[in-house]
Amino acid sequence: MLLVYSGRHKAASSWSRAILREAAGLLGLNMVTVIAPEQWAPYGSLAELVRQEKVDLLSLTNIAQHDYATLPPRRTVNVIRDPRDIVVSGYFSHRNTHGVHALGVTWHELIDHRRRLLELDVADGLLEEIEFSGYFLDHMSTWDYGQPEVLEVRMEDQIGDQVAVWTQIFDHYGLLVPPRALGEWVRTAAVRWRLATLRAEPGSFRARRALPAPPLARLPRTFVPLALDHYTFTRLSCSDRRPGQPDEMNHYRNGVPGDWRNHFTERHREAFQARYGDLAERLGYPAR
Repeated sequence: MLLVYSGRHKAASSWSRAILREAAGLLGLNMVTVIAPEQWAPYGSLAELVRQEKVDLLSLTNIAQHDYATLPPRRTVNVIRDPRDIVVSGYFSHRNTHGVHALGVTWHELIDHRRRLLELDVADGLLEEIEFSGYFLDHMSTWDYGQPEVLEVRMEDQIGDQVAVWTQIFDHYGLLVPPRALGEWVRTAAVRWRLATLRAEPGSFRARRALPAPPLARLPRTFVPLALDHYTFTRLSCSDRRPGQPDEMNHYRNGVPGDWRNHFTERHREAFQARYGDLAERLGYPAR
C-alpha cells in the first residue's frame, strides 16, 4: 500500500523528509518528493506519477484535497501548523532564505514576492505575507480532516513530544516492529550499521563498506530516537543555537510554536481574519 506524508509549507517539512528518507533507505522503499503540480504534469495526474515511478513513500507539500483524492489506496499522515505561525515563518523565509529552485521547479511567484518584501518594513511585509500565504492556507482550509486512512498531526505536537509522535507516525505506516518483539537488539545493530553508511560522506570508508543483507522488513522501535538524536534543530541549522534562539537569516529560524504573537499587531490579526476567517480556531488553535 502507498504511504503518504502530507506536509504543509513551513511546517517542519524539511526535517520530516530527512527522517523519512532515512527510513526509506533502510527499508528499500522508493521515496519520491512532490512539491508542485509541475512535477506530475508530464504524467497527467499525481496518481499516474505514483504508478509509473513505482512510488512506495510519497512526500507531499501543500497538496490540494482534490489532487490527493486521485491517489490509489494509501495510508497517510497529514501535518498542520498554526496558520499564523506559517505566515510569520513564511515572511522571514521568503524575504531572506528560501530557495526559488527545487526539484526541477522554479517558484516564479516567490521571486516577485521577495522583491516586494525587501521594499517594505516588517509590519507592511507581514500584511503582504498574509495574502501571499493563501497558496498554502487555502489548501489547509479545504482539506478533509475526517478521512479514515489519515493520521492527523499537529506540528506543535510533533516537535514537542518528538519520540511519541514519530513513533505514532511509523506505527500508522506499519513500519515498526511491535513493542517487545524478539530480536530488537539485532535489528538495532543492523540499523546502526546502515545509518552509519547512509550518513557517511561520499568516498569515505563508511560510505564504501558493504551493507548487511537481507534488508530489513520493518524498523526497530529504537530507530525513532536514533533518527531524532541525529536530526536536531542545532544540526539542521548548522549552528550552536537551540529552539527559541532566532536567526532571521537561517532557514531554521526559530523552532518554537506561537511566535506569531511576537509579530502580529491588531492590524495583522484583523487582516488575517478578513482573509481566512476562523481558520485557526477551526484547526483547534486558540484565537489569541
